[in-house]
Amino acid sequence: MADDLLKALKSPAHAASQLPPAHAGQVVRDHPGPQSRAVPPLMRSLTAPAVRIIDQAALTAALFLTLISFSFEQGQSLQNFLQLRISVRNLGIEIGLLIVWRCIFWMAGLYQPRLNRSFATFLWKVPMTVFFCSLTFLPLLRFGHHALAPVSSAFIFFFTGSTLMLSTRIAVYTYEERIRPAFRRRRTVLICGTGISARTLALQLPQHPDFRYQLAGFIDSNPQPDCSRIAAVLGGINELESILMRLPVDEVMVALPIKSHFAEVEEIVAICGRAGIQTQYSLELFTSEVAKNLTVDPANNSRMVLEMVHQDHRLVLKGTLDRILSTLGLIVLSPLLLAIAIAVKFSSPGPVFFVQQRFGLGKRKFGMIKFRTMVVDAEARQADLEHLNELKGPTFKIKADPRVTRLGAFLRKTSLDELPQLINVLKGDMSLVGPRPLPTRDVDRFSEAWLMRRFSVKPGITGLWQVSGRAAADFDNCIKLDLRYIDKWSLLLDIKILFRTIAAVAKGRGAY
Repeated sequence: MADDLLKALKSPAHAASQLPPAHAGQVVRDHPGPQSRAVPPLMRSLTAPAVRIIDQAALTAALFLTLISFSFEQGQSLQNFLQLRISVRNLGIEIGLLIVWRCIFWMAGLYQPRLNRSFATFLWKVPMTVFFCSLTFLPLLRFGHHALAPVSSAFIFFFTGSTLMLSTRIAVYTYEERIRPAFRRRRTVLICGTGISARTLALQLPQHPDFRYQLAGFIDSNPQPDCSRIAAVLGGINELESILMRLPVDEVMVALPIKSHFAEVEEIVAICGRAGIQTQYSLELFTSEVAKNLTVDPANNSRMVLEMVHQDHRLVLKGTLDRILSTLGLIVLSPLLLAIAIAVKFSSPGPVFFVQQRFGLGKRKFGMIKFRTMVVDAEARQADLEHLNELKGPTFKIKADPRVTRLGAFLRKTSLDELPQLINVLKGDMSLVGPRPLPTRDVDRFSEAWLMRRFSVKPGITGLWQVSGRAAADFDNCIKLDLRYIDKWSLLLDIKILFRTIAAVAKGRGAY
């Protein structure tokens, strides 16, 4: 009975059924079948669609070089060859050859990962495939009024085609095995569990191809001795929520026996979902209402990954656009920035810029840059003004703040004080669009883990909060808007927010 229940829970259909309707379609988007899980990630890279296209281009180039070599044998120059017109007949023959070659590739199993378990397989399979491809064009193709020399032409095509196709795979292999690991991103991880599975997982972390994991420690309500020499046990599962609120953690990996710790694992997943922390576990038993995608860790095909935010090629495009637009903005607005800097310097004593520690992606602190709009000792005087706070919740806002200078009031009303944050965007600490970064004072007053989910994406200069009433919105609505942005994010939404920001700034709506 228990085994039947466990099998039912493992199915993706069951995982989808446990989600609310709004998230049911987001459960599995990249979920390989059971047979593909044993395939090494390198084999998937060596059989990717891009490799297929490059292979077709390689054989086309080999055919082109074969024709050039034949023209040299006929006493023609390269210039004369390039001046020849391509007939419709020869173009049709080339298209036909591409189709035939693709069929030969398919029959050889060149792009089926399960049939290519190691790189050595390609050392004989690629030449064999090219050999059969070389036999297809010799009886068909004529160059001018002379038939191609069969032996020499076949050898040139075979040698060139094999070299180019193998070179592609060598390049992919070198990148995946040598270059890519050197650029691994740093990630801080917690492991839930202290048994043999947790120890094995901890020892495998340094070999991960995509991330340079730093193990912050283990979480276990009943610690075992297996992991005592690897890292410290930070507490029990009942302390996980407070630990996530206290430490910068990018990912939590679950290494607990599912059958005997079902409730504990379920609690861990729920806590990480509320906090917006990416979670890994060994079987596809659980999901989270805020998860955007359920994938398999490419370095370990038996581990499932719950992505709490959208993670795909669009993030690369977003980051590129952020840096391009911030650079252009700093260049175009440089005269205005200089004028504001001079005005701030001469309007009141103190520095031009105000750099305040704020929480960014993964709850990591960074210095957010603004034009100074308050007196120098503004932060020291804030404690005396707490009773005047006009917003409910952790945030602090006063419309008639006595610490704001006369010029500062104008800069705040027009949002010109935010322009130096383009430097933060250029550095990668912020994005143009995202949840506003909060001061340490506000974050320290967070009392619930679900508030931490706003740190699962980069903070922005503007966001839904700012274009939906800006400072006039209360704290609860602001958080709801931030979480809505995280859940519904798209590049189109960013563009809409940017345009709405321009309108909001022009009207001065809600800013103070």
